[in-house]
Order: sequence, then C-alpha cells, then structure tokens
Amino acid sequence: MGRGRVELKRIENKINRQVTFAKRRNGLLKKAYELSVLCDAEVALIIFSNRGKLYEFCSSSRSCDFTQFDFCCFHI
Repeated sequence: MGRGRVELKRIENKINRQVTFAKRRNGLLKKAYELSVLCDAEVALIIFSNRGKLYEFCSSSRSCDFTQFDFCCFHI
C-alpha cells in the first residue's frame, strides 16, 4: 500500500521549510540526471530558492547554454 495524499500548503516553520527545500531540490536534480541517462535526453533544470539563489543542472557535457532551449513559462 502506498502513502496517502499530502495536503500541499506552505511550511510555516522556516527551518523545516529550508530542510524540505534542500531535500526536494536534491531529489529533482537526481531525477533530472536519471532522465538524461536513461532516455539519452538533453535535460536542463533551473531552480531559484526563495532568496533568489540559483541551482541548475544541464545534462550535456558542455556548459549550460540555456539559449539553445525554447522557454515556455507556465503559471499555476
């Protein structure tokens, strides 16, 4: 049996929020890497923290040149 659904809402405790961000960020980076390896796909991932710090992943061996990607912004 799997876990039940978790209600998504902002984590009020600052330290818990930062810990959760770090764990989920690392999980996303790992999944992006796995997708690029398993499917031989070019993957680019950009994450900004709430303080504006940039985290990025690029699957190609050359440095991340995001001009090669067509960006499409989705607002939820």
